[in-house]
Amino acid sequence: MSEKVTVKTFRGLSGLEEIARDWELVIGIMERKRFFHLADWYRCYLNALEDNPDTVLFTVVYIGKNPEAIFPLKISLRRIFGLEMKALQLPSHPHMCLNDCIVARPELVGSYIPLVLNHLEEVAGISWDYIYLPRVLEESSAALALAEQADVLWVQRPCGQCDYLIVRPYDLMFQGFTTTFRNNIRRARKRAENLGNIRYTSAHERPDLDRAYEVFLDVEASGWKGRAGAGTAIKLDSKLKSFYRLLMERFAETGGCAIHIMWYEDQPIAVEFSLITDDTLYTLKIGYDERYASCSPGHLLREYLMKYYGEKGEIKFNNLITDASWHSQWKPKSYNVSHYYICRRTLRGWIVYLYQEAIVKIRPIWLLLKPRLRNLNIWPDRFARA
Repeated sequence: MSEKVTVKTFRGLSGLEEIARDWELVIGIMERKRFFHLADWYRCYLNALEDNPDTVLFTVVYIGKNPEAIFPLKISLRRIFGLEMKALQLPSHPHMCLNDCIVARPELVGSYIPLVLNHLEEVAGISWDYIYLPRVLEESSAALALAEQADVLWVQRPCGQCDYLIVRPYDLMFQGFTTTFRNNIRRARKRAENLGNIRYTSAHERPDLDRAYEVFLDVEASGWKGRAGAGTAIKLDSKLKSFYRLLMERFAETGGCAIHIMWYEDQPIAVEFSLITDDTLYTLKIGYDERYASCSPGHLLREYLMKYYGEKGEIKFNNLITDASWHSQWKPKSYNVSHYYICRRTLRGWIVYLYQEAIVKIRPIWLLLKPRLRNLNIWPDRFARA
């Protein structure tokens, strides 16, 4: 790179707005952007879920005057072997399931990492022992960048998969299912038809989305997540309600939010809250009324979505975000997902590195032993927490 490279760090909501134009310039160059690369995703997070927005940093790499990459990092404290470690991590939350840095040209990202690490060591008021990148897709910029770092102390810890469906003519998709699942879908359709008037709606614009959002909250809270169950429903948590409403409002401005509902008469029985970026529909949340479980409303709503978007032709992929067991019946493809740890060459950094390396090696053995330990009533409360 012949032009001068500079790195700057900005803090919190004010910092995000200060680099808003730079962020849009980077996004405009990206060939494969996802919803969690967008500035609006972080606006919603900072406004609704983050108790202390000023602990979130945005480190920007410039080539000349042009922004090339943005690294969102949150200041946090984490414990390992009882030691309190200072970490910088990609902002994370149970409702923020995928993460990455934002990079205009991935082929250059490897050269940014040493510059960013050196810069973060010099930022006033910030000290850290390691950088934690949770739930990163194997094809992400962060993963590509670390693969090129021979002189950086880092660990990759696999943590699951991210399933996705290729949207194509539904008849072809249906033929690829197992005989058992095809028969289950037919029976579910028949049971739904026997109920009476079944219909589906899709909301993409305000005020349809406002009405659909309230339905989404009610249905998502109607089962085991509601007051009578685990109490984890979005409707019962003011922060989560605010987060999803902000997502709906922000992404709706560019046609990037969709709420799909399956109805029996005037009763909603299944719902999906999705975000759309480029050619991909991302399924953030699903829910159904368990009183209608016999007609598999979740699967029937998925069938409707595949037909709906297959006919529209604008959506090529449905990203399911996680690797939930029910996905397997739809024969999805998958990305591997990993946690990454970048450790400083200090005593504390080496402790983190060796600890995570040990977990990577021990985990396969642990997975084999766990069922036996359960049978023997030997069951550690927690294991290998990041």
